[in-house]
Amino acid sequence: MTCHYQIKMSNKANIQFLDTLRALATLGVIIIHVSTPVLKMTYGRNMEFWWIGNGIDSCVRFVIAMFLMLSGATMLSKTYKLGDFYLRRFMRVLVPFLFWSAIYCVYLWQNLPTKSQPADLFSIFSWALNLFVNQSISRHFWYIYMIVIIYVFVPFLGKAVRKLNKTTLWSILLVWILINVAQTFHWFTISSWPVLLQHFFGYIMYSGYLVLGYQLMKVQIPSYRIRILAAFVFILTILIAAVSTWFLSKQAHKLDTSMYGSLTPNTLLQSVALFILLKDIATNNKIVRWFITNLSNYSYGIYLVHVLIINLLFDHKIFWTMAHPLLSLPAIVSLVLISSFGMIFVLRKVPGGNYISG
Repeated sequence: MTCHYQIKMSNKANIQFLDTLRALATLGVIIIHVSTPVLKMTYGRNMEFWWIGNGIDSCVRFVIAMFLMLSGATMLSKTYKLGDFYLRRFMRVLVPFLFWSAIYCVYLWQNLPTKSQPADLFSIFSWALNLFVNQSISRHFWYIYMIVIIYVFVPFLGKAVRKLNKTTLWSILLVWILINVAQTFHWFTISSWPVLLQHFFGYIMYSGYLVLGYQLMKVQIPSYRIRILAAFVFILTILIAAVSTWFLSKQAHKLDTSMYGSLTPNTLLQSVALFILLKDIATNNKIVRWFITNLSNYSYGIYLVHVLIINLLFDHKIFWTMAHPLLSLPAIVSLVLISSFGMIFVLRKVPGGNYISG
């Protein structure tokens, strides 16, 4: 079936292109968590497989930046009543997060050695609370901890950016980019700062993506040449990420994935290039539109549950090592995506499921 794409400036097209970017980011985060074990297990042992994992991983470094940019694009232009905003964010973000945190805790408890399992209710609660406080329930939940804190300041950040003119905002973003560059090349470091100050600085730096998304939402793409340039830049950032990771790892004599970081200039450039490439592009194909809309709609739930699916597959020996990675990785990514989507879909059909599914 042929898929026809077109560029529109209507609100409907804008919503669709945001859905497309969110769907790609959702797929990308699954790809990262499925392909990362290839990198860690094969470096220095099987470089053919390592380059496959490195290449795939380098294609989707935009995911965290894109999620944040989409939040900025959709949230900073609006005025909120604080009570309503925080209540909606609590119901939309925190309630599903707490539900899935409990599910992950049950999974982790079941996988503990019998002698290490807390037995009574108080011990189980204390054990689970310790996991929650120390952000060790699951490796991907760090993003939820961060975004909850950032959302606290979104109404105030939105009010501030709406008062600033275009030149001032772009100047602020330029300073933000320069700080990211300085951090990437270790021209300054925050490792000696107090922990709370490090976290605060990190939240400020990640918040820059919200402002960037807000600004890019207002940019008009004047010609196809700009999109072609954006496509070229996107491909270039993939090559830079892959080659730099290989070079840095070789220099360090161990795997070094620092170039994969969400705040590196290369990741920032990759995210902006993809945003510009797809901005205001819509499709009339009903199947593609259905897939994009639903994947975007279920994106938060899929984000929350997908690592649990990956772990369950691993428990049943469904892992990238079962075949050549060019075959096993796409197969596992598809299986995780379908399973995660299906689980959230079914949960939303249960009475009250909308509140806890994500």
